[in-house]
Amino acid sequence: MNNGRFTLLKTNEEVKKRITELAAEISRDYAGTPEDNPLLVLCTLRGAIFFSADLIRGLTVPCEINFLKVQSYQGTRPAGSPIFELGERIDVRGRDVLIVEDIVDTGQTMDTVMQNFSDKGANSIRIATMLDKPSRRYEHLKETVVPDYIGFEIPDLFVVGWGLDYNEDYRMLPDIMVYHPEEDTES
Repeated sequence: MNNGRFTLLKTNEEVKKRITELAAEISRDYAGTPEDNPLLVLCTLRGAIFFSADLIRGLTVPCEINFLKVQSYQGTRPAGSPIFELGERIDVRGRDVLIVEDIVDTGQTMDTVMQNFSDKGANSIRIATMLDKPSRRYEHLKETVVPDYIGFEIPDLFVVGWGLDYNEDYRMLPDIMVYHPEEDTES
């Protein structure tokens, strides 16, 4: 799709291939995870649901899935301090936690989530993100919010598709597209 509003960034095939590679890397890192204390995979809703589903299917280690919903964006801009809508009370004490995110940019959401679960006694916390935008990371978070597993590092572009949205639109696009809202005009 390229009608002036969108330009292709990553194809569906490129994303699926990279997810397979990430699943293998995560499985190697968590080899030996016991069945009675499986890796706790926390999918951030709604954007990471597609990425999480494919990633989890590729894992070869015992895992359990749960969901987080943390509101942090309105339109194309961060909306202020992230607020938990779901998942704040998940018991992480003594667990290895893998947070699966669609995109990490300012780092504010991941900092809030990591701090919350660290304070609650998680054994370890790692981040897997489909997209990383380190150029947007807040200065005070550049050294503390560093994803452990990155699908693709991208420049400061606003992207949609593969679960990423613009005001709840375009999540279902099969490719990752750069969205140009200035071209989105009503006729």
